[in-house]
Amino acid sequence: MILFLAAYANSLDNSFHFDDSHVIESNAYLRSLRNVPLFFKDAHTFSSLPQNSTYRPLVTLSLALDYARGHGLAPRQFHITQIALMLLTGVLLVVFFIPIAGEWPALFAAALFCLHTANTETLNLISARSELISTIGLVATFILYQRSPFARRTLLYLIPLAIGALAKAPLVVFAPLLFVYAIAIEKKSWREALRISLPPLILGIVLLVFLNSMNAPEWQSGGGSRYRYLITQPFIWLHYFRLFFLPAGLTADTDWTTFDHWYDTRAVAGYLFLVLLAVWMIRSFRRDETRAVTFGIAWFAIALIPTSIFPLAEVANEHRIFFAYIGMVLAVVMWIESHTAAMPRAWLMAGGVCVLLALAIGTRVRNETWKTEESLWADVVAKSPMNGRAWMNFGLTQMAKGDYKGAKASFDRAAIYVPYYSVLHINYGIVEGQLGDQPAAEREFRRALELNPDASSHFFFARWLVEQGRGPQALPHLRQALRMSPALELARSLLLRTEIAIGDPESPCLIEETKKIDPSLVPAGYHDLEAALKGSAIAMSRNDWLSAAIASRDALRHDPQSAEARADLERALGKLGF
Repeated sequence: MILFLAAYANSLDNSFHFDDSHVIESNAYLRSLRNVPLFFKDAHTFSSLPQNSTYRPLVTLSLALDYARGHGLAPRQFHITQIALMLLTGVLLVVFFIPIAGEWPALFAAALFCLHTANTETLNLISARSELISTIGLVATFILYQRSPFARRTLLYLIPLAIGALAKAPLVVFAPLLFVYAIAIEKKSWREALRISLPPLILGIVLLVFLNSMNAPEWQSGGGSRYRYLITQPFIWLHYFRLFFLPAGLTADTDWTTFDHWYDTRAVAGYLFLVLLAVWMIRSFRRDETRAVTFGIAWFAIALIPTSIFPLAEVANEHRIFFAYIGMVLAVVMWIESHTAAMPRAWLMAGGVCVLLALAIGTRVRNETWKTEESLWADVVAKSPMNGRAWMNFGLTQMAKGDYKGAKASFDRAAIYVPYYSVLHINYGIVEGQLGDQPAAEREFRRALELNPDASSHFFFARWLVEQGRGPQALPHLRQALRMSPALELARSLLLRTEIAIGDPESPCLIEETKKIDPSLVPAGYHDLEAALKGSAIAMSRNDWLSAAIASRDALRHDPQSAEARADLERALGKLGF
């Protein structure tokens, strides 16, 4: 535990990354625990991007609790929870492995898993918490099956499985894992193993159907050709296998694509690897002392099947190996245990400590890469210089520093590889606006809408229109953005403030709706006329005409006859284009 905490101590203040932006940072539903019942009813609460709104209410609940405990978007609280969940996973793995491997091998295998450098993505990418929670549910299910005859007899051991499914869907793999466990570890006949695994198989299918039905209608897996995706995955498995023994070259975003032909040399290497993996599993099954190796290899393979047969947007992702590596640590530790019986135990312990120390050092180094968005995407573009999305994200880090020319240069690199990426054109629009070329900015925003008229394209164009004093043109885009993505905090806030500023009769309805989701988005009123007028003056001095209009309208609420408030309001609305 001490070594694990030391390995991850430098990750506590690492920033949010990648999918965290839409799952956490811009997700208005996380801001209030009053939304908890809605998490279990509406998948739109999971993400501010409708196409990413899959049904994972347990993940959303845990993130909302972190937001409440941390009093906002404080990464430290989210990372503390990640580390606590990983520690719980490690404890459960020890309990799970002991009947299979014995005490010391079980302890070493669990430590190896928790410290493995390849798992740093799951720990640092907060939105990957689904892997942690669903893994805890499945391992707890196995432990109840192992240690409670009553739970096994009454099928109560399946309760953690059902709970974990609310964090991630592919827990249908428990049934085949239990089938192999019954044969390899409990030495049951295949008929008996089939009988044992039938109830969890039925439950898994029912859960999968239910969870899929709860996904948002707009949700998309993002995958392309199933055939090309399938012929690529054996090589991806080989890549994951290599990372287990040599976790070098880790990256947050590979630019790998699917293979065009089944006879691609990389595809053939993948097929050969699957054959060798099967041979290793079968040979291990023949000896009682290596049957746990068979179970571990089968776990590794079965865990990877769901993300290998259903095409996803990325052909490879490092957080996908988290659950699979439970099988790999068991297989490798038990293989070593069976082949080193004559070796002095002191040597084995010394070798094991060296391995754990090396992994802990690698984990700390990798945590430094995940420290900021800039450090992360600098690492990605260095390893994948033709990754257009990585260049765009690196450009965003430059834009955040105010280096708009540097940001544009990165976007130019990205455009070489992903010229039809709508998000890239949104960011082009933002940076062109900051550089003062407003006609170019408008062209880029309209191009983004042509490529993908989603909530983000509508919102960022609307925000630019408001900044340009074209408020009436912005309103339809803001309303469309909010219709498409009710969780998009920025769109909700800007639309609400604009409606309040212009005195739209619909604003009370939007105010009440927003209070239920995130009360902090509703502008607080001023206590008296003097304070409101002062607020208006301060906002106008900053050219913040929207805030000035809201403050002036609040001043009129205190004194409808105030000529100063009315003059300020007319000026502010005029600047906004109303």
